[in-house]
Amino acid sequence: MNYSGIFKKRSGLTMSEVLFTLAIIGVIASLTIFGLVAKIGDTKNMAALKKFYSSISQVTMFVILDRSSPNYWGLDQYSQDSSALAFSYFKPYFKVVRECSNATGCWQYPTKFLSGKVYLKRAQMYQYMFTLVDGMNVIMNVYPRDIIRSEFGVNVEKDSVVFIIDVNGNSYPNQMGRDIFAFVLNDSEIVPSGLDNTYNCNKAASGLTCTARVINDGWKITYY
Repeated sequence: MNYSGIFKKRSGLTMSEVLFTLAIIGVIASLTIFGLVAKIGDTKNMAALKKFYSSISQVTMFVILDRSSPNYWGLDQYSQDSSALAFSYFKPYFKVVRECSNATGCWQYPTKFLSGKVYLKRAQMYQYMFTLVDGMNVIMNVYPRDIIRSEFGVNVEKDSVVFIIDVNGNSYPNQMGRDIFAFVLNDSEIVPSGLDNTYNCNKAASGLTCTARVINDGWKITYY
């Protein structure tokens, strides 16, 4: 008896198996694309951060030549007036396209810590905010010495100016250590946050000290 018509060798896949396989491929492809997009974004942000660091270092040099040491600037109050005064010294050397003081319009909210927790929901009274011609958003604060030491990882000797820069402007992720970084005016030079301590540059913390970590790692984000 010829059984060839009864038993046929199975070939190919069923429709459900094909759909399941395509779904798996789609998930893998989406994860790969997402990772690639994030990596490209990080690369662009690092280039912008390097540009800002160079710019703010030069601007600070000119401001100090014009105004002498920051020790004589009178920046000894944790207030919007002190932040505004500091901005007035730096403004002539920046290419500012929008000036918001402590109102909305120069910063994207919410701003998040590296951990994902919300850092800023709205503008703060003590801030001075502006947008540069290349689209970068900047917050200037005059912080007490102890806050700069504990939160930004720089051992300053007195109250000073902190620059918080969103290197890709209003674009996401609006997160410390990803597209937002900080610099500190330490005596007569600008230094990256975390210069003396990068303890909070990790995925479970604020990320306020990640600037020095990025620079030390060759302008690369390696902590997430």
